[in-house]
Parts: sequence; C-alpha cells; structure tokens
Amino acid sequence: MEFTREAVEARIQKDYQKLLAILPADIREVLQGVISDTEEVKLRFGREMKIKHHGTWHKYPHLVIGQSHLTDFRSRLDHIRDDNRTGIDGTGHRISRIPSADGRGTDGFNIRVARFYVGVGEVLRARLHEDPTMLIMGLAGKGKSTLLRDVTRIIAEKYDANVTIVDTSNEVAGDGRTPHPGIGEADRYFVPVKAKQHEVMLEAIANNSAHIIVIDEVQTKLEADTIRHLSAKGEFVATTHGDSITEIIENELLAALFHPTPCLGGA
Repeated sequence: MEFTREAVEARIQKDYQKLLAILPADIREVLQGVISDTEEVKLRFGREMKIKHHGTWHKYPHLVIGQSHLTDFRSRLDHIRDDNRTGIDGTGHRISRIPSADGRGTDGFNIRVARFYVGVGEVLRARLHEDPTMLIMGLAGKGKSTLLRDVTRIIAEKYDANVTIVDTSNEVAGDGRTPHPGIGEADRYFVPVKAKQHEVMLEAIANNSAHIIVIDEVQTKLEADTIRHLSAKGEFVATTHGDSITEIIENELLAALFHPTPCLGGA
C-alpha cells in the first residue's frame, strides 16, 4: 500500500477534524489553532484547561472546565471500556475518562492526539523483513504507538494478513470497524476487556492463523507469560512502558520476556 505525502497530510487533517467535531465549542475554538502541535489535552472539573505542546504544559486561564463541558463531551463519546478509555472511529486518538471519587461520575478527561505518520519505521525495514520480533520501549507520549503502527505496516508488506494486531486501546488500528490505513495489510483483533488481552493473543493465533502478533502496551505478568508461552507458535512485536532496557529487564512483571532467554528483540 503506497502513501503519498499529500495523502498522509490529508488523513492527519481528517483525523484532527474528527476530534475537534466532538469537543465543546469553546474548547474546540482554542484547540483548533494549536492542534498540529498538541500532544495531549487535560480537562479537569473546576480547573483551567491544559494543553501539552512540545513536551511542555500550557494553561488556558480563561477556560475553566465546568460540569457542562464534561457532560457535553461525554454525550458525544461512544462506549467507554473497562479501562476507562475510548477513541474516535477511524483514528488513533485516545480519550481517557477520570472517574470521580465514587467511581460513578466523571471529574475529567485526558485526550491524547494521535498522528498518522508513514516512514518513521523505514530505518528498520531490512531488519524487520529478516526478523520481525521487536520490543519498543519508551515513556508515555514519546511515540511508541506511532512507531508500532508504521513497523506493523512494513512487516505486513512482506507477511500480509499473517500479521495481526491485538489492539488493546485501539491506538494502533483506530477505533471503529474499519481499521486505520496506517496499518497497511495487517489484520486486527479488538480487546473488549483489557484484563483479557492475553486470551485475545491466543485467539489470534488459534482462530486467525496469525504468524506475527502485534501488541501495544504489554504491562502485566500474565501478558508477558503468555507471550513467552506462545512464542513457540508465533512471533511478537510489542511496546512497553519504560525509560531504559535495564529498567524493563529488572521489572519482575515482564521477566518472562527476557528469562531464561529473550523472546523479543529491541528498539
């Protein structure tokens, strides 16, 4: 699947507009002028809106978030999953709900702005076509999912639908029934309940003839143990949260990925 620079830019703008369209009017008015540089937006009841540009948070004192903002925004969202996350159909934007103290109400939202970039994984092409196994690590908001999406596209150019994304938060292939074009020819499995991600990995191999499984956010011991167990039946490409390879190797929850021998490569 070929993407021209014009097609990629048009898709980025389309994804921006889908997010702007569901925001309350005054929030939309502020965000639309800076959305191309925005990484994340924080909406908290009774506090000024904050927008993160280039790694720095900026306050907007004239825009204090009230209950009407939260109610309006919530009414425009589809089903919020058990991990308090949702997305927007056909995009990688991630919206996280901040529950109130009793768990029933909503005190705010975090909005992560996703962008469809083609080519960020090209430097890895030769390596991926020779051996697609890889563990991508980094801190939150540093582009792990963006890189994973492009890596998936490159791998699928060779392995086609034998590549299946186990899409935990729908940040890789996007929300909605039609996957984001950025994944190329790869297939996608939804994860309805985050706690059952390990079961979807097994299902992807057993029912979808997947040879290569792509996973965003490996976090738990059960997920790591499942990857170790299934690595005899398929290959894995995954992301995880961490600042250094040493930190991740020493994380007891992820020990199965590295001991007795590593079952994923590194990036």
